Amino acid sequence: MAASDGAGPWPGGTGVGGVSEAAARGGDRRAAVTAVHAWLAGAPAPIGPAAVARFPFAPVLRHYRAVGRGYAGDELVGLLRTIHSRLSGGHASRARLAWPLPDWLPSTADQAGGGYDGYLAVPLLDSPAGADLPPHRAAADLLRALAADLLELEVRALGRRPGRVQRQRARACLGVLARLRADAVPPPSADEDLAELAAAWIAETAETTAPRVRMVTELSLLPMTPLHDEQMFVRCLQLFETLYRRIGDALAAARDALVRLAVERARVLVADAAGLLALSPALYRVVTTMPPEVFAVIRAHTDGRSAIQSRGFRRIETLCGGSLQEAALRAGERLGGVATARLCADLTRLDEAWCAMKRTHWGITVKIIGTVPGTGGTTGAEYLRRAAAVPLFPALAARPVGVPA
Repeated sequence: MAASDGAGPWPGGTGVGGVSEAAARGGDRRAAVTAVHAWLAGAPAPIGPAAVARFPFAPVLRHYRAVGRGYAGDELVGLLRTIHSRLSGGHASRARLAWPLPDWLPSTADQAGGGYDGYLAVPLLDSPAGADLPPHRAAADLLRALAADLLELEVRALGRRPGRVQRQRARACLGVLARLRADAVPPPSADEDLAELAAAWIAETAETTAPRVRMVTELSLLPMTPLHDEQMFVRCLQLFETLYRRIGDALAAARDALVRLAVERARVLVADAAGLLALSPALYRVVTTMPPEVFAVIRAHTDGRSAIQSRGFRRIETLCGGSLQEAALRAGERLGGVATARLCADLTRLDEAWCAMKRTHWGITVKIIGTVPGTGGTTGAEYLRRAAAVPLFPALAARPVGVPA
């Protein structure tokens, strides 16, 4: 959908089934345009860290979240495109100096024809790591920060308009962050106690999160509509994408360990991947609270953007069915014994959990959109049903590790 200054007939109320808190407050396109004009007039060439620090992120974000990316207004979107064009023509080193603008701006201006990465601001999600923040720490911080922001979003909505589904969603969000904290605290029975516990966890997460990760979390929420449910949906998809990246990194390291015949190290890394994957049921419990009629509106505004385009998901399936599987088979042939048999069991458990996750995705799709064709050119639920039956390690199922061909 092209950028527009208008807005559609959105439902009343805030929270589940309604508009976001930002939409209820209303947007201010003129304030955002004026601020960006003023910044652009004084921005040097090339744009460096000092200019980026003065960029008016706050008024732009307030407006985008109030009206939705699809309705941000042609003048504002055009200004943001102009800034991006000034950055994209520079050297990579200059682009790094202007972080996070080069990674953020494309998602502000892809209202029509954008893909899945642009919808979720994936380049921005991939960018927090740096000299002072290694990739593993950045990804772990980002998972917690996204989960904490999701929890805050839903607990605030619960406080404004309590209801059964909103309460169910807030508790599910608490479960996501609890899983990342490895916290066994049972969910409180009263809304007030839930809000108090959530506030403590959110504050603790903020205190322990690197500044770059906090900035990425703040900038990456750019929904297409002013619907509250889309903000939840974007956050859940971003959590999945960050999760897939960490799982993929762990499995790539496991493959490299097996090439060195370091089987025990590989087993630890496979266990790490399985532990991360265990977060997916908690995330799906959040997604299932979305009313089907609301998802239909979101879907109409995100045509052509599909989870089938997820590079992180494809990386895992390609890696497991290819080089990781081959490395496991070769290690088994060379070493045999108990260690490789245990590795086979670990990989089998990971495979079962991955297929279970895909079956859950299929079931949710049937519940929310039924049997209509899917986005991204797929057959929708039928495509997911078939995909759920495809194992991660087909050759291992036919020939277990440690068993000669």
